[in-house]
Amino acid sequence: MHIKNIHEKLMESIQTMLIDTKVNLPYYGNFNLFVSFNERKDIDTCAVNMTAKGMNFYYNSEFLQNLSQKEVNFITLHEDFHLLWNHPKRTITGQYDPKLSNIAQDMIINHIIWEDIPHTFVEIPKDKDGKNMALFVPKEYKGKLIFEEIYEWLRDEKEKREKQQKKDGQCKSCKGTGEKQDGQGQPQDKQDGDGKGNDPCDDCNGSGNQPGKDSSGGDSYGPYGKNPRNDSETIDTWSLDQILDNLDKNQGQYLDQHLGDEIPEEMRESIVKDAMERLQARGLEGGNIEQTLGKLRKQRKDYLKYIKRTISNELFGTTKTRTISRPNRRGIFGVKGNKKIKNKINCILDTSGSMGGTFERVLSYIYRNDIEVNLIEADTDVKWVESIKSKKKLESIRIAGLGGTMLMPAVKYVEDNFNQYNTLIITDGYCDSLDISKLTGNVLIISIGVDVPISKSNGKLKQIKVSVDD
Repeated sequence: MHIKNIHEKLMESIQTMLIDTKVNLPYYGNFNLFVSFNERKDIDTCAVNMTAKGMNFYYNSEFLQNLSQKEVNFITLHEDFHLLWNHPKRTITGQYDPKLSNIAQDMIINHIIWEDIPHTFVEIPKDKDGKNMALFVPKEYKGKLIFEEIYEWLRDEKEKREKQQKKDGQCKSCKGTGEKQDGQGQPQDKQDGDGKGNDPCDDCNGSGNQPGKDSSGGDSYGPYGKNPRNDSETIDTWSLDQILDNLDKNQGQYLDQHLGDEIPEEMRESIVKDAMERLQARGLEGGNIEQTLGKLRKQRKDYLKYIKRTISNELFGTTKTRTISRPNRRGIFGVKGNKKIKNKINCILDTSGSMGGTFERVLSYIYRNDIEVNLIEADTDVKWVESIKSKKKLESIRIAGLGGTMLMPAVKYVEDNFNQYNTLIITDGYCDSLDISKLTGNVLIISIGVDVPISKSNGKLKQIKVSVDD
């Protein structure tokens, strides 16, 4: 433990977690013994990251001094949860907007703290104006407490909001441009002579929205957050519109500052896992801790495993043929035994949209040497049909992205030529409405992001909708 010069309020927080049986948080107290604490004046609040030396907790003493002890307890746990968090690779490598990722992370972490930690120990930190600094999951959000799902919801809300930004809530001074205006209502050029860009509007700080109001015209702060302990109540926090307004200004950072790790994801996870295993071996991972860690380190559903199981159960099936290579030990059936042989299946492949690599993974599974597949590639019509009996043949076929998607021609082709077999359809979901009522076998549809519209079904249909990020 590297806490030689640790701030006294952080020390008090850790000691209470270690020894106070009423608080009952020895796991997190001991977890902090693996963390190096350092004061950094270039950080306004607090922050954590991972380096080759291990886990680091940085803090601004003046910031902590202005908080109550219970508020410091809250932010100590907030930073601990960032270290225990298991999604940094997705938030740093560029797969996600880091600003929206910061917001989604903080919303989840604060939600978990307020739901699972005794309120006798923590209090939501407030700014100098008495407003809660912590962001909470918006009350409008109806999904699960999973990072990717909240991130995607925030992204969609941001896109919808941007379409309305020019219509509602524009700053009167700059008419929504976010730029300082001259006396004639035109953008005022910078006076520093560099000729690059314009100064931000003084009234809206460059957001283009009315100061003190969100883009919908409502108050920017109020009962906008979900109360984790009571669905009928709310928590005061910043409105979603206000949060999105300030993205460029504060990079999605409110309660703390988000720093990037300086080591590979594998090394980061190894350090955290080692600390967790040591604490578990000491019997510190009680039921309450295990539940909280499960929320922090929750994984998305393993869709590929689910797809494999469904394909095996719904499509492959088996038939029995008489064979001398496997004697019948349960009874005499001539002089030969029975051997299970895999059936042939149809696969309609749509390569028009962004499939996110999903069809390659599914194809890699179904094209095993004991499976024969009628592969049908389609966009607006049937492009080609191949009988695939081995991975080697699959690898020799070049599959390329095509144009728009009309899958009914491929479905009709299966009806006319391969209707005795079960059918797999892999598509991005953005296609015509399908009538599969004349297909006699089982039908499995794997779509990316949206359900495939079905006009008529044969009663043997199953759909699996997955996210591109899975």
